[in-house]
Amino acid sequence: MSEPFYLYTRRQGGNYYVQFRLEDGSLSNHKSTGTPNYNEARKIAMQWYSTGQIPGRINSKSEKHKMTELEKIQLIKQIKICDFEYEDIQTIVDILVSRNYLVSGILKAAPESRQAVDYLLEFWDYDKSPYREERATLGKDLSYSYFETALGRVKKYWAPRLEGKLLGEITPDDISAIYSDKRIKKLSSKTIKDIVDVMVVAMNWAHQKHLTQFSNFQDIPKVTVKGNKKKDILRADYVSKVFDVAWGNEMSRLANLLAMFTGMRADEVQALRVCDIHDNYIWVSHGWDDHVGLKTPKNGEERPAPISQELRDALLHMAEFNPRKNIDKENAFIFFGKDAVKPVNQRLFNKYLNRALEDCGYPHPEKIRFHCWRHAFCTETKTLVNDDRMIRQVSGHKTQAVFEHYSDHLEMKDTIEAMGNAAQQLFGDVVARTLNKPVMEA
Repeated sequence: MSEPFYLYTRRQGGNYYVQFRLEDGSLSNHKSTGTPNYNEARKIAMQWYSTGQIPGRINSKSEKHKMTELEKIQLIKQIKICDFEYEDIQTIVDILVSRNYLVSGILKAAPESRQAVDYLLEFWDYDKSPYREERATLGKDLSYSYFETALGRVKKYWAPRLEGKLLGEITPDDISAIYSDKRIKKLSSKTIKDIVDVMVVAMNWAHQKHLTQFSNFQDIPKVTVKGNKKKDILRADYVSKVFDVAWGNEMSRLANLLAMFTGMRADEVQALRVCDIHDNYIWVSHGWDDHVGLKTPKNGEERPAPISQELRDALLHMAEFNPRKNIDKENAFIFFGKDAVKPVNQRLFNKYLNRALEDCGYPHPEKIRFHCWRHAFCTETKTLVNDDRMIRQVSGHKTQAVFEHYSDHLEMKDTIEAMGNAAQQLFGDVVARTLNKPVMEA
């Protein structure tokens, strides 16, 4: 049997409030128990219930709740002269809100009274964000670039609109009003959605932490994102040609060969260390973030990436040039930067790729980026490997829930063998021929 009352607290560490269930099924007024201890609050509520000290319905229309003009005047006078505790004021506000006399009420000492812009600037500051810290504790590492982009959108689009507003005043209507902003009408549907999501994520979290009474931010009209233009991938007849020309930079050439053969992301190539290289595969255990350093791969899952013997030897040979190999060889970066404790900037990978594309006569080389190797890898290997689970286990794509459930049951050695054979058949000749020629023509 359920208890005849409902206990709740408005904020962590705050006093518990009670509402009693009345005979007609409705709930009584909010009443503070005066204690933040749940067991004590429950005991007090039970005493009130057993002695009949239950407040009446706040919306009752019975005669006993009607007031004369004199009584109203006396009540208003008492409100003007009485000294109220925080809980008393909050109870008055709650009553007025519940009777629809107020949309919401914000007390000066309440968390809702914080400036909305200050809250947003902290929420999307990577180093200060309590939201990021919470997500990290839950095992979800959000990237620095994600916060940097969101913070930029707060400053550009939201701060001017919300200047002077309190956090507890922000309503869904304040957010949806952005759709009338002339500045965003020229943007893509995806960008507009992301701008709105900056607020939705922050305000939903604020409600979860009892920083605002509004909760229906999910009801904001959503932007329909138009289908993204299909990603360009390097035409198959140019895969060999682009490595036949002189690159001028061996590190960039090797990084592009690796991405072609494995489908690794640029930040994963950056993060590659000697300890990640095994006999016939790379263990992709990290990505690189310029702000935080080594981080878990996207989607948080490590994975194997098969490589050929020639590619393995070339990677280990590159590591020999790292000045730190004599200090800590196992953790030495393969693609090291001027400061060898950090990897090279991934812009180097694109710079020489685009030069090679121009030299081999590729049409519109500006449309091809380093990440295109990843798309090409998934597209081409699918022609030889019929098991999408194997491709995803190597590429690190995490999509269907069913795949996530079954993919862990694949034998890693079977995946490495199947995907390694496919990559070798597709790209092995290109890798071998490229690594046997000098990076620059004589």
